Amino acid sequence: MPSENRPAAVKRHAFYIFLICAVMFGLGQFHRMSGAVVMPPIAKEIGIAVEGLGIAAAALFFASAFVQVPIGMLLDRFGPRIIIPSIGVLAVIGSLMIALATNFNEILISRILIGLGFSATMMSAYVLFAKWFPPTKFATLASWLMAAGSIGGIMASAPLAGMIELFGWRSPFIFVAGATVVMLLIGIVVIRDAPPAYSNSLDTPSTIGQSIRGYLKVLSHPRFFNLLAMGFVAYGPAVAIIGMWGGPYLEDTYGLDGWERGQVLFLMMIFVPIGALFFGPLDRIFKRRKAIVFTAVTTELIAFGVLGLGENLSIFVVTCLFVYIAFVQQYYVVLAAQCRAAFPDHLVGRANSTLNLISITGVGFMQSMFGWILAINPEAGYQHSFMFVSGILVIALLVYSRSSEKPMKETVAPA
Repeated sequence: MPSENRPAAVKRHAFYIFLICAVMFGLGQFHRMSGAVVMPPIAKEIGIAVEGLGIAAAALFFASAFVQVPIGMLLDRFGPRIIIPSIGVLAVIGSLMIALATNFNEILISRILIGLGFSATMMSAYVLFAKWFPPTKFATLASWLMAAGSIGGIMASAPLAGMIELFGWRSPFIFVAGATVVMLLIGIVVIRDAPPAYSNSLDTPSTIGQSIRGYLKVLSHPRFFNLLAMGFVAYGPAVAIIGMWGGPYLEDTYGLDGWERGQVLFLMMIFVPIGALFFGPLDRIFKRRKAIVFTAVTTELIAFGVLGLGENLSIFVVTCLFVYIAFVQQYYVVLAAQCRAAFPDHLVGRANSTLNLISITGVGFMQSMFGWILAINPEAGYQHSFMFVSGILVIALLVYSRSSEKPMKETVAPA
């Protein structure tokens, strides 16, 4: 593990690596959060049913979740410097393909490629942080990553709505494809998997078999499955609103046009980095990660309960609830820190990729779930969906309450 007293050159290089990770994560966030703004005009031009909207939006997340286990193995085996550009090229292809799409199948394939292309960005950042920065700064760095990367999400709200009004929905994806190519090339030049004096653990895997045994070791950690229960709802509820269903809900329920919907979503995205910067320091101040997460999720389920049970809520109240959900969902940085602290460096990629797999799967499930419920009950589908989310949050809290914060003991056997 790197110490607090690092040479100035190492600190400078670590900062450059952080910037590259933040921009790459931000480009991924643009795609993840763009659904609520870009899917309605795509649906009108191409013709996509309401349940199809949910499938297309969720495809990105399911594709990313599908490869999280092999991504974790590859990161621990080959390192982020090789993995990021090798997989990132798929995101470029997907971005260009969606800009040229003419039917639902092409949109679906494009979203899948984008999900695969950005599937390694967050985990790569976590692996690099574990080797380039002191462990006490992990939660803070994760919060900074979320805050900086959320600029991409912000651009996917009101700014994207404005670009669509002026240039149509295809042009932004061509621009993002170009930006992704530039960042991949910079990453190849700048990123190094570890600082010069870093000593790799003897447990670093050298074969696929050792990588698999490492996963088994991660999954055998006491109460890890309890932590994963919270991971399932760590992103899904907020991203279902910001990334897909917030826009249609505001249009169907309150009659807001594209620009007005974009402003509400823009306000939500503004509070994402604020939430990340708020929760990051709490990890070091209170040193009780479970209490922080438990409190945050309790207030979140109350917000969803009000959305589901409240009658004739004003647009002001709904906006405030949406903004709070976007803010409080950033407790994920504390949950990720709890996961990171439980495992030694050589297992960080596989541990956090497992957590990320569950989190991304939760996003895909939530986005699809809204579409399924709306297809069954168009009139009250949104309210039923909000209440369904509240119920899932209650179950997750009960399971997570038995999670452990104890670190795994180092072992000499290869993993």
